[in-house]
Amino acid sequence: KNQKCSHNFIIFLSTKVTQPYRVVSTNGVAQIQCVIHPQSLKYPYPEEARVSVLKGLHGHQELCFSILNFTDQRETQNSARGNEASYVTLSGLNVTDTDMYHCEIWIFYPPPYLELVGNGTLIHVLGEATALARLSTELKFLVRTLLLYFVFIMNLISIYF
Repeated sequence: KNQKCSHNFIIFLSTKVTQPYRVVSTNGVAQIQCVIHPQSLKYPYPEEARVSVLKGLHGHQELCFSILNFTDQRETQNSARGNEASYVTLSGLNVTDTDMYHCEIWIFYPPPYLELVGNGTLIHVLGEATALARLSTELKFLVRTLLLYFVFIMNLISIYF
């Protein structure tokens, strides 16, 4: 398959990952936001982690992963932290790729080793027919609006001329 996956990741301190329930893709591209919720200061900031995307209701198929090293980034980050996020972009999707997708984050170093899995996001990939139907509805509204303006302007012209 020609699916591509890219990660934009922000350093985090966490024990819990949440994701939006549903994302709709109309052009074969979808972005999942994985939000990391800090729970306590007992875990140090990670220096090395692995972020992957798992496909399927129970997340059995790994689509892609990135190994991230934060040692240089950590020195430039602010010490006060809230919820942080990782954005994962999947491209090359088609209708048959509609499924649940889970963010999985493994913190390798420093100990303790943590494996965090998000609650999952349903990515609904619309087919061309569905996307065209939606575009057709929007186009019909635009044409009706323009027609209404045209009639209004023609009436104004007929009144004053």
